[in-house]
Amino acid sequence: MGIVLVKLWATGPNLPDAEVNFDSKRQLILGPSDTGKSYIRECLWYMVGGDKPPKWFPLAQGYDELHLRFASDGQDYEILRGIKGGLPTIFRRNQDAEGDDSLEPVDQKLGEFLVELAGASGRVILHSASKKGRVTGDDLRHWALVSQTSIMGEGHTAGTNYAQVPQRIASFNLFLTGQDDAAITIKKSNSEVDRIRGQLTSAEESLSRVKADIDSDVLREDVEKALASVDKNLNELNLQYEARASKLRSVRKEIAHAASELRSWTARRDQSGSMISRFEILEQKYNNDLERLGAAGEGVEFFLELSEIPCPLCGTPPLAQEHVPAQLEKPDSYRKAIAAEAGKISNLRAGLVSALKTERDRFQRFHDQVILKRTDLDRLEQREAAALTGVRIEFSTDPKTLAERRGELSAQLGTLDEIARLEAEITRLKGLKARPKVTVTRDGGTDGRAVADRSKAMLEAWGFSDIKNIALDAAACDLVLNDRPRLSYGAGKRALYLSALTIALMEHALQEGHPHLGAVVIDSPLRAYGDPKLADEGEVPAATVGEKFYGWLAAFQGKGQIIVMENTNVPAIVAKSLPTEEFVGLGGDGRIGFYPYRDLPEGASETTPLDSNDEEA
Repeated sequence: MGIVLVKLWATGPNLPDAEVNFDSKRQLILGPSDTGKSYIRECLWYMVGGDKPPKWFPLAQGYDELHLRFASDGQDYEILRGIKGGLPTIFRRNQDAEGDDSLEPVDQKLGEFLVELAGASGRVILHSASKKGRVTGDDLRHWALVSQTSIMGEGHTAGTNYAQVPQRIASFNLFLTGQDDAAITIKKSNSEVDRIRGQLTSAEESLSRVKADIDSDVLREDVEKALASVDKNLNELNLQYEARASKLRSVRKEIAHAASELRSWTARRDQSGSMISRFEILEQKYNNDLERLGAAGEGVEFFLELSEIPCPLCGTPPLAQEHVPAQLEKPDSYRKAIAAEAGKISNLRAGLVSALKTERDRFQRFHDQVILKRTDLDRLEQREAAALTGVRIEFSTDPKTLAERRGELSAQLGTLDEIARLEAEITRLKGLKARPKVTVTRDGGTDGRAVADRSKAMLEAWGFSDIKNIALDAAACDLVLNDRPRLSYGAGKRALYLSALTIALMEHALQEGHPHLGAVVIDSPLRAYGDPKLADEGEVPAATVGEKFYGWLAAFQGKGQIIVMENTNVPAIVAKSLPTEEFVGLGGDGRIGFYPYRDLPEGASETTPLDSNDEEA
């Protein structure tokens, strides 16, 4: 959980990299003023999500990008950002089997990414008395990267920006206790109260309109009783109609069955009558054919009885003449053929007569059934008519009047329901509009005691043996030493006390698994203590404090990473065991500052200060 700073460097075209490496546990960046110590803190603030780019100075001319490498949970990451502004780009640093490094982009916002690595992802804290929100990168930076101004200042540790103070206090207590503010009830904001007030006004206006639609003396219980009475009458009417329908249902079912049978028998009768008509037509045809054949036979008989008269001109007998048709030569054959045809037709007619008789019998049976079914249907229809005329509705009010009355009563009841709903809503909104004072108690508990004890042990290691009692004021996010608030001491002690608190908070959070950035950067914790103008009376000598402070820092192997910027010399006894990046300034023997010295263009000032007292720069 948390991160470990590895390396910070600046790059520019045709310029050597300006870089500084950090030990994984403790790092001292030492040097006089105007060598770039505070500038490094500015760069770190900027590279872990701060909005304000580090201040420009002449030796930075030509450098256009800043890089920061850090590690978290065994994985290296790298941040790239324009030195004059712009959004940062995050890379995951990977190493292949051959040992070559590659950078893989991380598609995530820097603030969210650092919050996730710090173990604060998803945690909710108070941003104000009326607003909750997520932990931000600014919360991590504020309690981990301490500027020279804030460490010696007399202001609240949560900052001087009133709007940010509640959020800073909430994040401090999250790092301290590991508990967020999700369960805290917040008071409503002005905009939310205004919205509720608008809803209340609208509900009151709606209530006035609804009440205007109903008489003030109408009581709900009277409406409910009248509606129940109307419903009772309508139910009785419905029962009467249902009884009539039940009584008629069986009769109408029989009528439907009888009508169906009548249609069936009528269809059969009509079909039989159609067959009889066809048979009678066929019989008439056979009779006509027999009469025609009889006449033809008589003609042949008559012809055979005639005597043969020779031709008066040539005396040739009729049958000997050349122009006589061949048929006249065989009149007896025609007679026989006619007789045969007449016999065939007679046989067909005999069969037709038998079939016609059978069909007429069927027709009569079908006709009798039609008459029977018609009689049954008439009888059932009479029963239906009797059932319809036999039912009497014994009510003084007709169904239409009852239905209209029920509609009126239902509308009144709906209006009364709406009035009750609006009155309840108005009561609810009046309760919501109230903004009771929300008191958030932050005492730190055992976590606060642990951080205070850790701070006391640290201060004693630094030479402050006069601390009789110490406590952590979680609401003020600050220490109380010997029953005095930290801010009541001089600048030198204020700076070292705040340094102890910042480191103790980090160690405690990491040890307990609470969210924290995992590294602290402290700018000039000893400077004020060694300044005669800022020194307190009766304090431990500055040389003693400095020696013990550096000795403690050199031996530090606790939780987290500590990076200190300071301008006092490291005692020789601990210089070898304390990782130190020393800047000597112009004229010194060694590295002059963060940026390498080079000839500056004309007009550039070599005295532009590199150290800054801006809290968030």
